[in-house]
Amino acid sequence: MLESSESRKLDNIYLRVARIFWELLLLPWRFLFAFVPPYHIAHGWIAFLCSLIFISGIAYIVTKLTDLISCTSGINSYVIAFTALAGGTSWPDLVASKIAAERQTTADSAIANIICSNSVNIYMGIGIPWLINTTYNFIAYREPLKVPDAEGLSFSLLVFFCTSICCIGVLVFRRLTLGAELGGPKIWARLTSVYFMSLWIIFVVLSSLKVSNII
Repeated sequence: MLESSESRKLDNIYLRVARIFWELLLLPWRFLFAFVPPYHIAHGWIAFLCSLIFISGIAYIVTKLTDLISCTSGINSYVIAFTALAGGTSWPDLVASKIAAERQTTADSAIANIICSNSVNIYMGIGIPWLINTTYNFIAYREPLKVPDAEGLSFSLLVFFCTSICCIGVLVFRRLTLGAELGGPKIWARLTSVYFMSLWIIFVVLSSLKVSNII
């Protein structure tokens, strides 16, 4: 009984330290987003626009930090973009899909969130900056925007296309055999999770090797 009580005290101490560390980690972000107006003002549009501004600013800071890490460590900036930057920006999508999968009776919301968020990243996240940059180059220099070296962009898109086909194929297979894209028997759920994570690892490894001129 004495050992169990002492172990419980130690566990409580560790939990308190972890909670304090977590609260300190979240403190600057909570302070920053405390300046976002309440959502009931102007039907939430002001809060929405302020949130977009804050998110854009944070994304800019994270991008500059990755550039600094690339310069100081010597790691290719595209490798950091494939791993740390992409993982950090995809974390909200992961949380949203998890909540949607838990609260909905079907997997439509979870899968649609991932697909739609990636389509916005591709079409708007790339299209709008390229349109602005192209317009600026045409007005300032009287020439269109040119990218002489895309650092293996075509290869990365090809790998992404192949892994996407493998992902969709597994979802269709699960629908035909198990009757559901998500969930099912634990063994199949765990195997599917490992399979999807393996696809991401394959994409990151192959793309990193390509931009590093190893393959």
